[in-house]
Amino acid sequence: MMLELDLFTVLIIAVCALAIAGCLLLVAWFEIPGFRSLALWAASFAVNAVGLALVAARGEIPEIWSVVIANALLAASYGLMWTGARRFEGRSTFVPLMLAGTLAWLVACQFHAFYASSSARGSLMFTIVIVYSLLSAFEFWRGRNDGLMLRWLIIAFLLGHALLFLIRIPFAGSLPLPIRPGEVHLNWRTFIIFETIFYAFCVSCMLASLARARAARFYRQASLTDPLTGIANRRDFLDRAEALLRRTTFDQQPSAFLLFDLDEFKSINDTHGHHIGDQLLTVFSRVAQSVLRPNDIFGRVGGEEFGCLIPNASLDQGREVAERIRAKFAAVVPEIVIGATVSVGIAVSAGAGQGLGPLMMAADRALYRAKAKGRNRVECAPLEAASAGSAVGFTGI
Repeated sequence: MMLELDLFTVLIIAVCALAIAGCLLLVAWFEIPGFRSLALWAASFAVNAVGLALVAARGEIPEIWSVVIANALLAASYGLMWTGARRFEGRSTFVPLMLAGTLAWLVACQFHAFYASSSARGSLMFTIVIVYSLLSAFEFWRGRNDGLMLRWLIIAFLLGHALLFLIRIPFAGSLPLPIRPGEVHLNWRTFIIFETIFYAFCVSCMLASLARARAARFYRQASLTDPLTGIANRRDFLDRAEALLRRTTFDQQPSAFLLFDLDEFKSINDTHGHHIGDQLLTVFSRVAQSVLRPNDIFGRVGGEEFGCLIPNASLDQGREVAERIRAKFAAVVPEIVIGATVSVGIAVSAGAGQGLGPLMMAADRALYRAKAKGRNRVECAPLEAASAGSAVGFTGI
């Protein structure tokens, strides 16, 4: 014997589920106000709940509300879902396309033959849901390179939702409306409404979790990035450089450490203002990054000091890179400040067990010699200097 359910009650539960889903996303938006996509998704579920409530009230309210307005709202809710997905992926909000489904529904309702056919009305609404669900899944798929695995589950839910509505098209118009409380409809329609409940809770929770995961990644990245230049800050640079150095020394490959210091930086700040100093720091970062390879680690380790670890590089190779950066910076900066230059100290890892601290100390001593010899030059530490420094330890630049 099959289980009998009151379809009207299940429909009201679906309305409540959609409303609760909208509230959950609204709360998530209050927690992460920078994510306007959460507000759009909250509006999507809320509008969907209102539209479905109007459908449930058919027979108790004027037909223009329970048919025309109700389905217009349902179409708008899926347009909002798609727009939220676009916003989440950093794409523009295109209002005409967001409301295209709603407009198509309202225009179609102006034709008597369409309005009089429940099958035609249902087929159009199901098609609108399918199109927007597929478009939303496509938007999430386009942002797949961010490494957030939860997006794949959301895509699966959206595709499943679209597939279910595709299957329903041949049965469009078969739902007996209006639905009276207490009536029992024992068939597949009940389980389709249960899918709406399941979809509302699961997708809303996943969307909120996806936004929180992206926010957490953003804040973590911000904590490891120098806000002025956009490169790695001291903590991130030291952590990644230490890890890379361990790998290269384990493989018995040398690595070159370059320590840069902008010459007379304090004097430039005092003479030309801090905004010029900030420009110099930004320009130097761009110049260095244009010369370095993607696997070289570069970061800001102090006020006007920058570090770079070049894996699998000899002293001569490190000097060549340093000279290219020094010369290119000297050629670029006259547009900002005449005579702004950079000095560089270089040290090369001495072998297995070499730590980053001694290597930085050796590069710092070489940098000091470059400053003492007139600045705007590259000086290299003797190969044995970094090894000797390991017994002393390193406390920072």
